[in-house]
Amino acid sequence: MKDVVKTAGNPVPQGRPRRRRRNLSLYYLMLFLVCAGIFFVLSRTVLFNIDEYVVSGNNIYSTEQILNAGGLHDGRNMYGINLDKTAEKIKDKLIYIENVSLRRKLPNKFIVEVTEAQAFACCEYEGSRYAVITKSGRYLETEQLGARAGLILVEGMELKNVALGEDFESEDETKKEILLNLFESISDTCDGKITYIDITDRTNIMMRYEDRIEIDFGSSLDYDYKLRYITAIIEDNLEPTDEGKIIYHSAAAGASFIRSEDIQEDNSGQQTGQNGNLGDESGQ
Repeated sequence: MKDVVKTAGNPVPQGRPRRRRRNLSLYYLMLFLVCAGIFFVLSRTVLFNIDEYVVSGNNIYSTEQILNAGGLHDGRNMYGINLDKTAEKIKDKLIYIENVSLRRKLPNKFIVEVTEAQAFACCEYEGSRYAVITKSGRYLETEQLGARAGLILVEGMELKNVALGEDFESEDETKKEILLNLFESISDTCDGKITYIDITDRTNIMMRYEDRIEIDFGSSLDYDYKLRYITAIIEDNLEPTDEGKIIYHSAAAGASFIRSEDIQEDNSGQQTGQNGNLGDESGQ
């Protein structure tokens, strides 16, 4: 009797399942890309059209002025708006806007948050004209015929290329750096107290505190320490009605206060006045 040898049917060629899986993967990828493309088109045509704007932080400009400056209107597709370019457009057209933050809020709301610029100082230039600037040194107003009350009056800056919305420039760039540093320190230490700065000679800066005390500040060296020290002298050692002049000597020698009546008696300014030396570094 012969042995019967069983054979499995026709062998399945190797590699077919893998090819089928590759075909399925390609199919799903194409399906995903088609769906993504359809969603992309719909999101910029039919979906996410704005029907409400929420504007905050504005007092100088109206909501309508801000939206018009950015080309924002009902029906615009929120994903068709370039946030950075729109923010820059608003700042360029509206001088008193310092910063703009734009946000999308699905499904159809658009948020506009603005920070309005604050006038900080008024700089004299070309002998008889004045420019209003922010603490960061950006021009808010130019061609003014007089200094604006309530702002720090700055003289001796030698401004150039004065233009609305631009950062101020000086013939002496070191003066610009000094003034911006002083602005920052004044804002932190004695905001609203300094009414006048003369930076004609940047090695011998003059200031005025509340229009009653002249400050012989000297150079900008250690400006932050010096301003805090002089402010402490005025607030802790002098009466609110005292008038006169403070001369800063050095960290070791302190400062001197000369009363107005003593200045009138002795125009040479050599005497230190009734209060004499007001302290040294150890007496802060």
